[in-house]
Amino acid sequence: MSSLHGDIQKGKGFFIMKKLTALLLSLCMVLTMACATALAEGKTASATAEGFGGGNVTVTLSVDGDKLVNVEIDATSQTDSIGGAAAKVLAEQMLANNSVEVDGVTAATVTSDAVKAAAAAALAELGLTNADLAKVEAAEKETYTDLTCDVLVIGTGAAGGAAAMAAAEAGAKVIAIEKLATIGGTSAMAGGGIAAPESSEQKKYGIEDACEAYVDLWVEYNHNEYFREDSGMDEDRIRFVVGQAAGLIDWLEENGFEFGRPMSFDLIEGVDRFHYASNGKPTDLLYAKNQELGVEYWMETKATALLTDENGNCIGATVEKDGQTFNIYAKGTVLATGGFGNNQEMMERFTPVDAAQVAYFYGSAGQTGEGILMAEDIGAAVYEKGARLGMSYVVGDGTNAELTSLGGPWSQAPIVDNTGVRFVNEYCHSLNYPSLIYRHAAPYYCIYGSDREDYAAILANNVDDPAVTSADTLEELADKLGFDKQAFLDCIAVYNAAKETGVDAAFGARVDFMNFATVGPFYAVQIAPQYTGTIGGVVTDTSAQVLRADGTAIGGLYAAGEASNGALYDLVYMSGSSFLNALSMGRIAGENAANQQ
Repeated sequence: MSSLHGDIQKGKGFFIMKKLTALLLSLCMVLTMACATALAEGKTASATAEGFGGGNVTVTLSVDGDKLVNVEIDATSQTDSIGGAAAKVLAEQMLANNSVEVDGVTAATVTSDAVKAAAAAALAELGLTNADLAKVEAAEKETYTDLTCDVLVIGTGAAGGAAAMAAAEAGAKVIAIEKLATIGGTSAMAGGGIAAPESSEQKKYGIEDACEAYVDLWVEYNHNEYFREDSGMDEDRIRFVVGQAAGLIDWLEENGFEFGRPMSFDLIEGVDRFHYASNGKPTDLLYAKNQELGVEYWMETKATALLTDENGNCIGATVEKDGQTFNIYAKGTVLATGGFGNNQEMMERFTPVDAAQVAYFYGSAGQTGEGILMAEDIGAAVYEKGARLGMSYVVGDGTNAELTSLGGPWSQAPIVDNTGVRFVNEYCHSLNYPSLIYRHAAPYYCIYGSDREDYAAILANNVDDPAVTSADTLEELADKLGFDKQAFLDCIAVYNAAKETGVDAAFGARVDFMNFATVGPFYAVQIAPQYTGTIGGVVTDTSAQVLRADGTAIGGLYAAGEASNGALYDLVYMSGSSFLNALSMGRIAGENAANQQ
């Protein structure tokens, strides 16, 4: 550079350079003016912003004068039933208000912010700001009055959808309310697998299974080193729920669900008992069927209190919508409001030991537990020994997509605790990862060598990330992290030995899933537990009726799903059981609520 600069400063070269510079500046000005004119005259423009999980959201606006005539939002990178659904709501709001400055959608904040940022950028591409769009007179708000129905369902996840469908099938007039702008709650974010032993689908494909085998495995999972005798887990209740499975699959098929061959989601279980709908997500299928059945949905409508008569029976709920408060009276009310994973105060009450440690919640923003508290306010008993539904882990703070791409259920590195000791079979399974919560030995780390070139490249590229510690040797890595050096070296040696022996002598991990750490440089990547919901809620019987502490039922009040799952688990979630429980008990709750006198 210095030599070239010196040449340009000499004589003729400098004169030519000045003329060339002036010419280039003139051309740039002409091009800029031409682009500005084209943009001002253009009617359609697109822009992109980063949404949830690092996925891009693209907004395309069409403008005629000072009016938005079309808003298209490509949010295919976002969770379909949350960010995707929010995008549709936002597009409608922008058109209705002739403005890109609209309220975000609750539970889809990141996607909402991305949509609004992209929309503003698209306007800028047209040489406009939101102030250039014509103001629209605010429509007069609808005034709400008290409503009456046979069955009120609070919450629209799997349990609420099943309850509404069962009640409507029984001939009841059903109102389903949802405090968020989108249906489905955490159920809409889940994989949708229903564990259903002895189903007609299994028999169709010659798959041998037994309810008792599933019950035994379920109970075995929970009777681990962290088991609590006083947690409230009830083996008879587990057996009851599993006994509903075969009939549940038949009922869902009668109502539009299509199932293919059952499969084994989990290689530890090894039985093809997981049923996945091939024609849509369970929450979407339930919603579609319920609309056919005439279920009345009220979105962005939040229940704030349960109503009771002079005898303490539940007769509906007080709700809020658009800043207005009114009552919905019902003969039967079903709580399908989910857990309390997004309510720190309730976490501290029901999971006091675990609530203090770092763990990341991956579930619906609507999991704030008010349904449980509303029931408690009118005398319902609750499971005081709650827990988090631990499902996986987060790398660092969860924002580095490249680091998050490492590992996974079929390609896992050894996990150690803050002493450097390995303590679990790393296969990504709900049996294993809750221990990251209950062991209370954070921070935890995945240990990598440079044995795999692709992983080594990712780690080397992210060595400055706060979650990554690197060293040339395992001994140096142990020193940097303050591990018990010998214990760390011994456990990694046992792990690596499986490469030759074909057997993980410590925890029986699948050798074909293991990532060995024999070649330097070595890396420790800090992880934290992730949970998708909670264990606990209100106490119910097998008819889904909510019970008081003395065992008597609160007339007219039922609960299903995560709002009442405390009898099913101690600390360990059972694969496929969440949808089985939600749909089965939701069905029972809806049927019984419809028959409430």
